[in-house]
Amino acid sequence: MKASRLFLAWLLLTALFSALAHWQAQAAFARDLSRQLRAQLPEKMTLALQNRLGGGGLREWIAARLESDLDGLPATGRLALLDRCSAGVEQLLSDDLPPAPAAAGDIVVDWQLSGRRERTLLSVDCRAHWPLLVGSQALLALLLVALAALLPLPLPRPQRRQFAALLRRGVPAREARALSARLAALNPPQLQLFERLQPQGGQPLPELLDWLEQPQVAALEPSQWHWFERAMALNGGDHRASLISALAGGGLEFDCGNFRVLAHGIPLELSKTPFFYFLWYARRRLDGEGWYLNPPVNRPDRDSAASLVALMEEYGGHNKAINDLRENGLRAKTLDQNRNRIRDELLSTLGETLAQPYLFEAERDLKSGRYRYRLALPAGEIRFL
Repeated sequence: MKASRLFLAWLLLTALFSALAHWQAQAAFARDLSRQLRAQLPEKMTLALQNRLGGGGLREWIAARLESDLDGLPATGRLALLDRCSAGVEQLLSDDLPPAPAAAGDIVVDWQLSGRRERTLLSVDCRAHWPLLVGSQALLALLLVALAALLPLPLPRPQRRQFAALLRRGVPAREARALSARLAALNPPQLQLFERLQPQGGQPLPELLDWLEQPQVAALEPSQWHWFERAMALNGGDHRASLISALAGGGLEFDCGNFRVLAHGIPLELSKTPFFYFLWYARRRLDGEGWYLNPPVNRPDRDSAASLVALMEEYGGHNKAINDLRENGLRAKTLDQNRNRIRDELLSTLGETLAQPYLFEAERDLKSGRYRYRLALPAGEIRFL
């Protein structure tokens, strides 16, 4: 595409320069001929008109003779851009003085005849030496196009701002020009991220831009940017790990082998016992609506405690927590304590807005007056490893 534009520019410049060179050469020839005619023509015209004053067709004869003398004049100059030139008589004598013509090839000679001002007007027409004319101007156009191709193009306004900012940061001009073009192509969130990551100086700017230009970074949705920013705040600014969290599917992922819960790819720091209570509520959410009514204060739920004990024994829960459930059953106080620990961890890690989908829902049971709880997250967004 660039080569075709340069070729078209070369053709247009060649045509323009050829026309301009022809016009200038003809104008120069006309000026030179005009000086000679002003020096010689008035005297010869006066003599011719006086010697043949009574002859008929005198003006026509003089005009024809003048055109004959001015036909086929050789053009001179360093470059023989013109081959031959001729001058034609447009006006031999005039009773009043018309305005001087504006054409470059016209010649005006003012002179006196019997005390009266006369004006002779001639037009010059030159035949160009086209091979030399076009060839010389094509070479000149080629030099200009080559020079223009080597010069850097003016920067668009957004790129100029980025270029100036990079220069202020000490980036060499040549590198800043290349980087500014890449920065100008980024979308606003990408630019904000660049401004945030660049001052850290953890990696060279080209490598940072390589990462920012990845399709998955450019295509992040606004909601994913929120998760990216949260992950950045939690992991010390590791943008690569934060991108993994941003791109992770929504929902909860339970890694039972490592007692770890991931919320949208962000790990929650839960101890073993709250982890198993969280896992227990998640399993109930998968089995149906997931609601569990807190047992009465004075009557623990031993049947439900058995299912929680089975989870802890399967994956290696604390013996103390297992023994307590076996001996005392599932108590409302223990449930409340562990839900509060889970809630506190979600809020402290994710923040109030991002944590909302992962918290517990609560409803008051009208019959017993007690509350029942379940995970607010739909069952389809809960996964187990």
